[in-house]
Amino acid sequence: MTISSDKTRTMLTLRKELKEQAQERAKQENRSLNNLIETALIEYLNKSAK
Repeated sequence: MTISSDKTRTMLTLRKELKEQAQERAKQENRSLNNLIETALIEYLNKSAK
């Protein structure tokens, strides 16, 4: 799978329970796990920058 030039791949290690919860939330919100994590990280960084 090719990724766009403005993105990069990274590995992430999570507790199994946390990953399962995140996957379930992503499914409920009809989006990918990647999108859920990326959105949460963006919101966290924006909030902590203020």
